[in-house]
Amino acid sequence: MKKIIAIIVAISIQSTLVFCQTEQTNFTVLKGPYLGQKPPGNIPELFAPGIISREGYFEHSAAIFSPDGNEVYWSGKPQGARYFEINFMKMVNGRWTEPKIAFSHNGYNFGNPVFSSDGNKLFFDSRGDIWFVERKSDGWTEPVQVSSLINSEGSETLRSITKDGSIYFSRYNANASSEGRMHEVYVSRKINGNYTDPEKLGKSINSDDVKEFGVFVAPDESYIIIQEAKGNISSELIIIYKITDGSWSNRIKLNVGWAQFPSVSPDGKYLFFMTRDGIAWRDSSFIEELKSTELK
Repeated sequence: MKKIIAIIVAISIQSTLVFCQTEQTNFTVLKGPYLGQKPPGNIPELFAPGIISREGYFEHSAAIFSPDGNEVYWSGKPQGARYFEINFMKMVNGRWTEPKIAFSHNGYNFGNPVFSSDGNKLFFDSRGDIWFVERKSDGWTEPVQVSSLINSEGSETLRSITKDGSIYFSRYNANASSEGRMHEVYVSRKINGNYTDPEKLGKSINSDDVKEFGVFVAPDESYIIIQEAKGNISSELIIIYKITDGSWSNRIKLNVGWAQFPSVSPDGKYLFFMTRDGIAWRDSSFIEELKSTELK
């Protein structure tokens, strides 16, 4: 049944997907890296208030920058709207364009935008599947579903993509015996241009007593930042490190308060995540500091 639905979805996207042109208007002049915002320190700050984190708008992802830093994408929706859309801003002639809709539909959500390591592909999830578009001279190609090995009869949510193209994603299991196991994290490796059968990660990542929703995996897979949720109230970020024997370290809680959808910028300088007030960011120097303490 899902394969039939997927065909309908693809046709719908081709006919109604919004590929917006980026034209400079009277929008506030923004120049420089990260929209010209003052870099944060160790205390999380709202990112681009009034620009990305806007009044009357519900953000639903981190701010995802392209590897060259000249584009930013994020998911959200106007307050009162039913479905999430993906927005973007782009640097044109040294100035950032105003926020525009990149992907939108009046019947379903678009979420979790993630760039490939070279910036030539943009991945996202919609209607329980994972899709991607490829860069062309005037924008993006039409969306294409990733491998059927990844998009199953269940529901998949994109989480992270590594430097070698491996895809980390969550698969929803409505029949799981515990709450934590309803959203299990998998990885599909990319070998010789093809995705492998997904491998379910072990209990270091897929624990029994909490839900692991948002997951960011370092490009070299040396660490993972996980959104750990208990019930419908608690939502915290934790980090674990890859040990030399291939196992994972203990979970270390990050002192950022209520947070979702972790993502580290391509240059490794900042941690972005969603809060109740919008998209926040902070300096990411803690990653190496905690690693030296944890793995000493």
